[in-house]
Order: sequence, then structure tokens, then C-alpha cells
Amino acid sequence: MAAKRKSKEPIEPERERQGSEGIDWYSLYIYAVSLITILICLFSLVAIVRGVVDALWPDPGYFDPYNVPKESALSAEEVRQNFIDQNRRAAVKSIVTSFSTLLVAGPLYLYHWRLAKKRRGD
Repeated sequence: MAAKRKSKEPIEPERERQGSEGIDWYSLYIYAVSLITILICLFSLVAIVRGVVDALWPDPGYFDPYNVPKESALSAEEVRQNFIDQNRRAAVKSIVTSFSTLLVAGPLYLYHWRLAKKRRGD
């Protein structure tokens, strides 16, 4: 007669038990997405602050007043002002881009963080 097993659990290889008990892939996904989106939000906020500073105090760029062509209809001061205006427009575009990135990444972060909190039971 064959010996009877006392345990009613099926015999599983050690590797399969590790996979089912060791890593919770769903939680790992939620935390990974939360981490990535919060980093995107932080970088967007930094870019918004930098864009505001650049818009308020634009970089005049390198300008050589002696290099303005003689046949140019613009004076040296007008060329300098055009550089400043161009840098200010670039700063405003940067603010808009960063703000739209924040509008996309922020709700994604909040959604995944709420999923993580619900999963933990908070």
C-alpha cells in the first residue's frame, strides 16, 4: 500500500510558490506608474517656474550692436528688443507645454495613488 499524504495541499515546486507569494505584480505596476507620474509632475512644476522667470526677466541673448548690417531698416536697439521678445515668446511656449504636461500627468498620478491606497486598505 502506498503511504497516504497527511497534507491535502498539492506538492508545488519551490519556484512556483515564490512567484505567487513573492511579487504582487499589480501593486508593482501601480507604484511604478505613480512614481513615474509624480516625477513628471515635479519636472513640469520646475519647468513652469523656470518659464515664468524667463518670461519676467528674458535673456537678451548675445547681441553685438556693431554687427548690425548698414542696409538694415532696424536700429541696434530694435534688434536687441527683437531678441528679448523672441526669448519671452519661447518662455511662454515652455510654460504652456509644461502646464499641459502637468494637466495630463497629475490626474494619472492621483488615480494610481488612490488605487494603491485602496489596495493597501487605507
